[in-house]
Amino acid sequence: MKIYVTCDLEGVAGVIDHHQQCCWDAAKGWYAPYLEQARRLATLELNALVEGALEGGATEVVAWDGHGNFPGGLDVELLHPACKLVMGAGDGGPAGLDSSFAGLFQLGLHAMAGTPRAVLAHSFHWGLVGYWVNEMPVGEIWMNCYTAGLYGVPFVFLSGDRAAAEEAQRLVPHVEVAVVKEGMAQEAGGLSVLPAVSLAPRKAQEVIRAAASRAMAKIGSIPPYRLDPPFRLRAQYKDEQWAEAQVRQPNVKRLDAFTVEMECADQPWLLL
Repeated sequence: MKIYVTCDLEGVAGVIDHHQQCCWDAAKGWYAPYLEQARRLATLELNALVEGALEGGATEVVAWDGHGNFPGGLDVELLHPACKLVMGAGDGGPAGLDSSFAGLFQLGLHAMAGTPRAVLAHSFHWGLVGYWVNEMPVGEIWMNCYTAGLYGVPFVFLSGDRAAAEEAQRLVPHVEVAVVKEGMAQEAGGLSVLPAVSLAPRKAQEVIRAAASRAMAKIGSIPPYRLDPPFRLRAQYKDEQWAEAQVRQPNVKRLDAFTVEMECADQPWLLL
């Protein structure tokens, strides 16, 4: 059985500071001082997932580094030898995912923008306050799950903070989750640094390995997620200029200075 893994960085154990651990500007030669540490932690979590998936019956594992362009959120030198890595595909979607895969695993995911008691919660990019599909608030977890469903691939595993796990379970109630940290602040803090409690990295890897093995047994019992068009999309942005740019598209109307809505969309990502 082939397994596809979407990988992000903000949901990894020990990662709590976006500016210090997750960012870079290659054009300016600036890299977060703890970026290499975060990438190493993410890769070790991926390796634990691979071990668990293989124990559970996987025959091939392909991972996509969804944390931006090079250098991304993973360290290829540390990668498990049984894992193949999609590289150079940016963060616009799970590149290479198709109907040949038996299950979707999401590693290191974060909750959507506006989620309380979350660690580094955001949706898609810094300019979005919120995103809705058919009045349902969605984030990257939903979008990955939806994309997999287009190919008939079920979403069976997620690792990340507790808020991300709960978001995944609302979407797919029987999805297997590995909770590696938890936000302590009641408010929604976005990408700001707020108190959190994290498992030690080695313990997080143990939890992920066991959960990934259990997730393999759920393939066949969890159906692929489906939501058919047309869609009503709504996006709220931090900057009026984003809204202004979107109203140039057909079927888009401006609800206020920061918010736009699209009727009868055939794809759910058209306002991103």
